[in-house]
Parts: sequence; C-alpha cells; structure tokens
Amino acid sequence: MAPAGTEAKKRGHKRKQSRPNIVMIMDDDQSVNLQQFLSKTNADIAAKGVTFDNSFVNYSLCCPSRSTLLTGQYAHNHGVRSNQLPTGGYGKLRPTLGNTLPVWLQRAGYYTGHIGKFLNGYGRDAPDTEVPPGWNEWYGSLDDPDSFTGGTYTAYGYTLNENGRIVHYGTTPAAVDPATYQTDVYSQKAADFIRRRAPSRKPFYLSLAPRDPHAEAASCNCAGDNPRAAPRYEGTLAGLTAPRNPDFNEADVSDKPSNIKNLPLLNQSQINGVDARYRARAEAVLGVDDLVQNVVSTLQQEGELKDTVLIFTSDNGFFHGEHRVPQGKVRLYEPSIRVPLLIRGPGVPKGVHRRQFVGNVDLAPTILDFAHAKAGRKEDGESLLPIMQKKRDWPGRGLDLETYFTPDTLEDPEDPPLNYQGVRTDRYLYANYGTGEQELYDLRNDPFELQNAAGNPAYAPVKAALQSLLGGLARCAGRSCRVMPALKLKARGCSSAAVAGKGHAQEATFYLRGRKVGVDSKPPIRVRLHNAGSGFRLEAVATSLDGRKVSLKRKLRC
Repeated sequence: MAPAGTEAKKRGHKRKQSRPNIVMIMDDDQSVNLQQFLSKTNADIAAKGVTFDNSFVNYSLCCPSRSTLLTGQYAHNHGVRSNQLPTGGYGKLRPTLGNTLPVWLQRAGYYTGHIGKFLNGYGRDAPDTEVPPGWNEWYGSLDDPDSFTGGTYTAYGYTLNENGRIVHYGTTPAAVDPATYQTDVYSQKAADFIRRRAPSRKPFYLSLAPRDPHAEAASCNCAGDNPRAAPRYEGTLAGLTAPRNPDFNEADVSDKPSNIKNLPLLNQSQINGVDARYRARAEAVLGVDDLVQNVVSTLQQEGELKDTVLIFTSDNGFFHGEHRVPQGKVRLYEPSIRVPLLIRGPGVPKGVHRRQFVGNVDLAPTILDFAHAKAGRKEDGESLLPIMQKKRDWPGRGLDLETYFTPDTLEDPEDPPLNYQGVRTDRYLYANYGTGEQELYDLRNDPFELQNAAGNPAYAPVKAALQSLLGGLARCAGRSCRVMPALKLKARGCSSAAVAGKGHAQEATFYLRGRKVGVDSKPPIRVRLHNAGSGFRLEAVATSLDGRKVSLKRKLRC
C-alpha cells in the first residue's frame, strides 16, 4: 500500500504552501535533565533543527507560563499570577482570550486546533462545554469534570471537552486501560487532525499539550504524586537515580534566603523518594517521545513535513533534590526556570545549537513570525528567527523573572509563599524577595548556584547594575522589555576598534569580515586591526557589566 502522502499527491491535493503549518508541543513540568530520554524527539526535531541551550520561563508555574505562550507577555502584563482564582487560572485570562495567539492566527488564515491541557481551572472556572475563542477544533481536558472520572491530572479515567461535547475516557483514574492512556489518546487525535487537514490549502496551527511528566492527582489513589508511564514503558528504567550534581542536597545553604535556608538536609528516605520520582518521570516522557514521533511520521506520510514548523518545549522545569528541594518548581533556580526548546521547520538550520538565552515570552512572537501574522497585544518577547539563522546574533536583553505566591494561592501546602522579582542575563542571576532578601549568582563561575554573591563586596558594581536593569524589567511592556545595554562599537580609522559606553563593557570578541580577530576581557575593551580596509564589516560580541551579551556592527571607513 502506498503511503498516505503519496495517495494525497495522486489526488492532486498536495500544494506548495506560502506559509508553513505549525505544531506547538508543550509537555508539563519537564526538567531539562529529562530531555536525554526523548531520543526520538531529539532525532526528529533537534537533529533536524535548532536546539536552544539556554531557554527559560518567566514564571515557573503552569498557568502563568501557558498564559505567556498565549499572549507573548510577561505575567505582570497578562495578569495571570497563580493557578487559581482570584489571581490566576483559566478564569483570570478568560476575559481577554479573544485577543490571544489562536485568534491572531485565525485572522491570518490559519485553521487552529488544540489537544490536551489548556489552562489550570479550565472546566472549573467556566461551563464544561465552553470552547475558548480562536480554536476551530478543540479537545481540551477538564480540570473539574463530573464524578464519573478524574480530571486533567490522571493517566486513565479523564474527561475531554471535544468541540463542546463532553467525552469520558476510561472508567476510574485508578483502573489501567492501555487503550485510554491519556498521552497516547492525544497522540492519536493529533495524527487524525493532521490527516484530515493535510489536503486543505489552508495552513494549520496545532497546539498539543500532553500532561506527562506532571504528577498525577493524589485523588486518583494510584501512584501517589508520581506519573504512571504508558504500560509498555513501566519499569523499563529500573535502578535509575536523579543526577547527583553539586547542587543535589546542597550541604551548606547558610547563604540562601529563608525559603531554602530553613530546609533540612534530605534524609535517605527522602532521597529514595526523589529517585523514584525522577525514574517515574523519565519513564513517563517516553510516551511523550512516542507522541512526537507519531506527529512527525504522520506529517511525513501526508507530505506535510517539509512545510511544517515543529516546536517542542515545556511550561516549566522541576526540582529533583537540588538545593534540598525534593520536588516542585516556582523557586528561582535553574532546575525550575530552565526548559528544553527545540525548533524545526522550513528555512531553519539543521542540527545546530544556539547559546543565546531565550524565554517562553518569545514563543508567540516566533510563531507569528513564521505565520506572517500580527499580534493584538504589545509583545514583551521577540521572534527567534534571527537567532536561529545567525549564531552571533546576541540581542543584549535581560529576562524578567517573577513569582507572586501568597498562602491563599498555594496548591501544595509544602510550597513556600514566594514573592520575588528577578532578572536572568547571559552571565548572572539576581533577585529581590518580598522578604527583603537578595540572591546573586555568577553563573560562569558558579553554574550550580552554590555561592550567593549578593553580600560580596567584589560584586557590588555588578549588583548595582543588575538592580538598575531589574527596576526597568519589573515594570516593562513591549519594546521596553527588550532594551539593549548602552554600548557602542567604535573604530579609529582602520587601525583599531573599541567597545565603550554607559553599559561598561567587560569583555568583547571582535570579528572582521566574519573572522575572529581578537578578544579583550580587561577594560578598556579594544583590539588592533590588521590588513583592514574601507568598507570592511566589523563586528563585536560584547558583554556589559550586568552580564548581557550584545552584537554590535559597523562598516570601517579609512
């Protein structure tokens, strides 16, 4: 039998698209260290596209993060500050959902579909049959269905709103039925969507959101707070333990703020629990890996793969014993705020890595750029297409980090009521807490965030620069969120060049006609030029005092 794509071509349905299809896959609570188990995803997307080695989220919690995907805005602008009303959840963003990404894509001529998790509280903050604006097809999991089954956070026995019709899968959350394993059902629905849309002349946008590897609901009385893998993968990673990096069960936390300082060392029983959780999550992402492969295979069969952008990421990271935190997210550190990000598509370089740090605030602008569509809001992020094409394109911005947890917004009573404003640059991480405590880490010299330098006099100038940067980012909107450091590339004829300005350059690498000609890491930052001529292109990648990298360019005049 000929592949489906071949048959489609014979029927004359296949056509050259002026704009690509876009498939956005966002799993749930996936720490970066689990990406190694997604071998099919890495082969099908990363090896055929771009891997962003430094990808972060603005607010490392499900609903604020997913609202950032839908709006292209930081949490302080879209207003979703927790997972539940009155400060967050589906009900908080609901009044403005008519001005979000799927609506903008529809207006630009895209056929849109969503499968899986949406925003926390969907099905609880509004009628179960409500389909949010912007979606031509809708298969959303309900957080608060009737008593027949469980909700979003169960592998079996869950409920979907399918285009306004309530559909139950399985009998009870505890009853294992391989045919209704949630991630596999989403995979089948995605393949069906692609097959049905492939013959159309209209490009499609498919949002695909598996719950794995997020914990299952305790109410399912099945696996505690660990996810169940697809039956074919249960027990396949027996003996696996969480990574034992220097930040695991951190020995000395006396320099940390109280939310960490007050944590005791993990005992052996807790460490065993961390390992069991990591193992369960690693097995759970194997099902996500199959989902990605099925999507790619179906696109290939239908002749759509070369005309489709595929994006894979997660809504936030997760702790596995780092800094004495046995599980969870929300806290400031890398395990929580760092997420995988892979992009493949027409015109995207193949098998390359980009070290520039990027944020989930960039996802909507990037999707809109691929689609040649316009946003209906001020976008705080920026398209990643230029970075994908040029490895020396450093935007020179800081990334805003924020959390607004209070005791009444906590889902887990073990979580601290964190409230902080922070900034991540290419080199530093800095934050102010509502308690008055501060943290500063030099990630070049301390990648595991073991030494809080906020009180170190040697870092006083850096701290002051980061405080100034954060002061602007915490209130930024639109273009003001993307301000570059005040640095300029200057040339003295064709004999020498320098980087100077109020941004206080700390180092720079210089390029002449694309070739590296010098590095200076001791201010004043300058380099001698040899064999340079008028009209030659001069570039520099410079780092400011607050740790932002920026690309500077000019043409020489002799």
